[in-house]
Amino acid sequence: MLWINSVFQSPQWLWLFAALALPIAIHLLRRSNPQKISFAALQWVQRYSQSRARRPIVDNKWLLLLRLLIVALLAFLLAQPLIERDIYPQKAVILVDPRIEAKAANAFIHNALPQLASADANILWLSPETHFVTSPPPQNVDLWKTLSLLSGRADLRRAHILLINNTFPTSHSALRTSPHWQWHSLKKPVTAQNPVLPSIAVMGSAPSWWTPVLEDWRNTMPGLSVHIVEQEEALNTQQADWLIYAGPAPLPQAVVDFVADGGLLITDHSIQPPDHLSFARVDKSPSVQAAPLERGSWLRYESDWHSAAFYRGANLPKDLWQQWSTQDWPLQHRNRGLWSGTSAMGFPVADSAVENRRRQPLQPWLITALLVLLTLERLIALSRSPRSRTGEVHHG
Repeated sequence: MLWINSVFQSPQWLWLFAALALPIAIHLLRRSNPQKISFAALQWVQRYSQSRARRPIVDNKWLLLLRLLIVALLAFLLAQPLIERDIYPQKAVILVDPRIEAKAANAFIHNALPQLASADANILWLSPETHFVTSPPPQNVDLWKTLSLLSGRADLRRAHILLINNTFPTSHSALRTSPHWQWHSLKKPVTAQNPVLPSIAVMGSAPSWWTPVLEDWRNTMPGLSVHIVEQEEALNTQQADWLIYAGPAPLPQAVVDFVADGGLLITDHSIQPPDHLSFARVDKSPSVQAAPLERGSWLRYESDWHSAAFYRGANLPKDLWQQWSTQDWPLQHRNRGLWSGTSAMGFPVADSAVENRRRQPLQPWLITALLVLLTLERLIALSRSPRSRTGEVHHG
């Protein structure tokens, strides 16, 4: 019976089909009782009528049929039936950054994308619900996770993405995008903000390059918070945003819980990941990978970060900060005013991985049909004359 769950969202309401017996019972119990009028000369007609009245004939068959259909439609509505339809990519779709005003987005589209304006493109907010821009813009949308979510929708595979163009480089290398998306940037001045700095924790024996890198960061970011945690200490995202783990393998459960709750885990090659994690390259580097793990992410260096070769180079503090900050999704969400549409983002989702069929609810059609049937039922019921309800008498 698993097919029922694929056809109905709430199959437990299908028991209401048993209520179809109610209209039949009501019609049988409330059959019209014709008036008795005796005619001495037509006694044989009276006998014929009485014998016919004993048969279980239902009056007003069309009215009974309508009431049966109404009960059946009500049961269908509560069971929420689904229909599977093919979903095709739509070329004339534009997903707009919610930070952009609808008026500014429309002006940009008419000036920079006239081919879409002439094609009456669907202009939607870049949000999980993808409402039209005629509705109020959604608040506090995590753009990059939203893009990853929408990358698997067949109808948005060829959408145009309109984002604000800032200079702050952000890219979630482990998140997903559609290879057919076309990216557009609207130049808009944004009030300067002080970016939210992460709180960093270190567990285990930190590599030798950590001390000079930390000194460099504290010179440029005096408010940076760093502390050491014990191996047995339970860590949560209220205490730290990033965790540099240099302890023994395998990962403690407390560390796994920290990442799943939205933290960023940073390790080297000594910590082997489970097979189910999907790692992606970061900044096209052959030695840096990142993978999403529930609400957080894991950044892993394939080389030995205790070796001297790892930290040779003047750009190490900048490179590390870039690699780490772009994988901290909750931190990026808090810094969303500084997001940019100019950086390469994520890894493409293949067309073969997209589901081109979707189950859609039938509720709007069923509600319309129910209203029509209710109207017809009332018209037929009210149109019955008093004479038809008491029975007709033919004089001969």
